[in-house]
Amino acid sequence: MSIEYNELLAMLMETRPEFATELYNCTQGPDLPAYDSIAVSRRTITLPRQPNRLRVCVAAAYAKDGERLLALLFDAVLEPDPAQAESWLQFMTDAQRALSCMVAFVVLCRDAKTARWALAYSEVGDIGCYVLPVVIPSLLASA
Repeated sequence: MSIEYNELLAMLMETRPEFATELYNCTQGPDLPAYDSIAVSRRTITLPRQPNRLRVCVAAAYAKDGERLLALLFDAVLEPDPAQAESWLQFMTDAQRALSCMVAFVVLCRDAKTARWALAYSEVGDIGCYVLPVVIPSLLASA
């Protein structure tokens, strides 16, 4: 998956951080905690098996009174890609380590088949993170 969709998401969220909240509200995840700020950033990694391929996702960190409460990570997926899904765990553990808060990963999917595939990654072990697939056909329809 090329990184252009995630770069576009980053630009939209940097311009209007509440866009992250709107996308999250399309999921069936728990309610967001009360917050007073959202900090948007881009996170990048390379996987050991693909050292020449850069992975990018968007992070929206929610805080109240200066304390980080939750970080939402976003990734756009056009079709099932096990290598891309493998990166989610690394993104989540890196974000949790760096931000010291709960992390949720929102996977924006082009169709229901891809969302069902992403749902298989909804539990990622004992690290206090989870994956929430959501179908966004209007966002990715022409991809």
